[in-house]
Amino acid sequence: MQEDIFQVGDAHFAFTAQSSASFVDGGMQFQLHTAPVAFDAALHAPAFQPDDVDNPSLGTIAPQFGTYGAFFFHDKTGEPLRIVQMPQNQPATFDFHLYERGFALDSFHGTVTLTPSSVELRGTMRSRYDDSKSVPIHVRKAFEPGEVTLQPHTYTSLAEAAEVPPERVRRLLIRQPWQGDTPKIEAFPPEILRFRNLEFLSLQFMSPAHAPFTALPDEFCSLASLKELFVRGSAIEHLPENFGALEQLEALFLQYGKLRDLPDSIGRLSRLQRLVLPGNALATLPECVGHLPALTLLNVEKNPFVSLPASLKKIKKVTLENKLKALYLDIRYRPDVDVAVAPESFLARGSAEHAAILEAACARHKLKRYLPALLRLARNTVRYRTTEPEDYAQKGNTRFGGAPDLPPDIEFPRAEDGTHWRFYAQLRLADVAGLQPWLPRDGMLYFFGEDQDELHKHRVIHSTAPASSLQTYVYPDDATFENGDAFPGFKAVATATVSVPSLYNARDRLTGRDAVLLNIEDDDKLQKTYWALQEELSGKSEDCHLVNAHVFTQHESPEEQASAERGGLPGEWINLLMLESDNRPGFCFWDAGTLSFSIHMKDLALGDFSRTFASLESS
Repeated sequence: MQEDIFQVGDAHFAFTAQSSASFVDGGMQFQLHTAPVAFDAALHAPAFQPDDVDNPSLGTIAPQFGTYGAFFFHDKTGEPLRIVQMPQNQPATFDFHLYERGFALDSFHGTVTLTPSSVELRGTMRSRYDDSKSVPIHVRKAFEPGEVTLQPHTYTSLAEAAEVPPERVRRLLIRQPWQGDTPKIEAFPPEILRFRNLEFLSLQFMSPAHAPFTALPDEFCSLASLKELFVRGSAIEHLPENFGALEQLEALFLQYGKLRDLPDSIGRLSRLQRLVLPGNALATLPECVGHLPALTLLNVEKNPFVSLPASLKKIKKVTLENKLKALYLDIRYRPDVDVAVAPESFLARGSAEHAAILEAACARHKLKRYLPALLRLARNTVRYRTTEPEDYAQKGNTRFGGAPDLPPDIEFPRAEDGTHWRFYAQLRLADVAGLQPWLPRDGMLYFFGEDQDELHKHRVIHSTAPASSLQTYVYPDDATFENGDAFPGFKAVATATVSVPSLYNARDRLTGRDAVLLNIEDDDKLQKTYWALQEELSGKSEDCHLVNAHVFTQHESPEEQASAERGGLPGEWINLLMLESDNRPGFCFWDAGTLSFSIHMKDLALGDFSRTFASLESS
C-alpha cells in the first residue's frame, strides 16, 4: 500500500484523526485535515500566509481539502473509480464539489483520483487572481473501504457515448458551447436513437437559430425507457403525435424555444410529475394536462396564451404570470366589493399638465419618436424631495423620518417585544390635492414598517383628525429598533412629475405597440439617453421619493408581487409610495434599493388603507 502524503511545494503535513471518508446512500464524501504547524516563510510562502482567517491560530497553518456533500461513482468503467479534472470543464460533473481551506493560493488545478478506499490529488495550487503564482501539490490518503452504488454515467458528447455499447448509455447530455462561432446543429442527431435504454436526455442549444430543426422525429417515441427530457433553446415547434408513448416520462422540460402546441397524446403520460415549458410560443394547452394524475408542477410562464383549460386548477403548483391565471382562475380582487375605479386617472395621458411634462422632457432628450408609446405607459406622479432637517415647529407637515405627529387614537406601532417599528413618512394630503386626483383630499397618510431589511409587517394609516389634535411622538430613552436607531426627520416639498417604465428585463411586459420601447434597451446610446430622462423626471440624483411611480426591479414589479399574493391584475395595483435610499434621513434599503407601498385601486377608491402591500427592491 502506498504511503499517505500531504505535500505542498517542499512542505509536508501530517493528517489528523479528523481525516475521514463517509458513505451515504451509495455515495462518498471525504474530509482531509492536517495538524497545525508554525508558519515558516521560507518553506510555506506563497502557498500560505500567517494571518489567514482559516488558520487555527495566528502564525500557524493547517491546510484542508474536502467535498461539499456526497458524490457518486459512475458505471462507465464498471468499477468504482472516478477521475475529475479541476477546474471542471463544461459540461461539469455536477455532483463533485471540492473545497480547499487554509491556503493563500486558493484554487486547485489538477487531477482528483477517487476510489472507495482512497483519494489522490496531483496538480498545483494557484491564485484565482494572479496566474503567475503556483505551487505543486500532491495529496494521497487511504481509508477503510466503504460501500458505494454505481450510478449511470452522464455522457457529455455523442463521441464519448459511441465508445461503449449503445445499451450501456442511459444518460446523455449534449450542450453547445456558448461561443460566437458555434456551428449549427441543422437536424435532430439521429445517433441518439441508437441508445434505446436512455433514461435521461438533455439537449442544451445556444439558441433556436443554432438548432433550427422544428420537430423531433417520430422515431423519438421509441425511447421507451426515457424518464427525463430536457431541451433548451431549440426551434422545435411541435412534438410527435405519438409522444404519449413515452409512458415512463417523469420530467419534461422544453425551455425558451419555439414550441407552439402539445399533442393530445400527452394525456397518456401517467407518470409525468414536472412539465416545464417557459419562454415558448404556446397559445393554449390541452385539457388533458390538468388531468395528468402525477403532475404536481407546471411552469408555463412567458408564453403568449389566449386561453387555458379550467382543469389546470387541479395542479398543485402552476407558475404563470398572474394576469394570465385569469384565463382559468377567478383572481378578481375583493369580488364582493363593487366600486368604480378610474385607471386612466393614474396615467400621464389623463392629465394635460403631465402629458406636457413628458413631451417637454422627451424633446430635451431627443426621444420624441417614442412619445406615443411612453404616453400609453407613463404615470402622473408626485415627487417628494427632502430638504432641511425637521425642527418640529409645525405639526402635521409632510415629513420623512424622525417622529410622527399622531392623533390621540393612533398608537405608534411596536413589535410584541416592545421594539419600535420604523417610521418612514407622513404626507399632508392637502399639499398634493392639486397634483393628482386619486388620493384623499385631506388628512394625513402615515407609513410604518417593522424593519427596513426584512419587511415582514407594515402599516399605512389615513387619519382626518384635525391638526390641532396632533402630538409629536416622543421616543422613550430606552427605545430600540431593528437594525439601528430612529431616522432623523426631514421636511419635504412636493412637485408634479411623470414616471416612465423601467426597460430592464421588460420584454414580457412590453408587447404589441409598446414593444417599440425595447429598441431603446437594445441601443447603448439610446439606453443612456433614456436613463437621463428617467433620472430627470424621478429626481433620483436628488434622492426623491415618488407616489404612483414605475419602480425599477430585476424581477417582478411591486404591482406584480401584490397581484400574485393578494389577487387582482397587476395593472389594478398602484404604487402608493416609493421610498428611495436617501442619505438625509438615512434610508438604506439593502443595496441602495427602494421600499414600495402598493394599494389596489378598489381600496384606494374606498379610502381603505388596511390592505396595502409592501415590497423591497434592490439592484
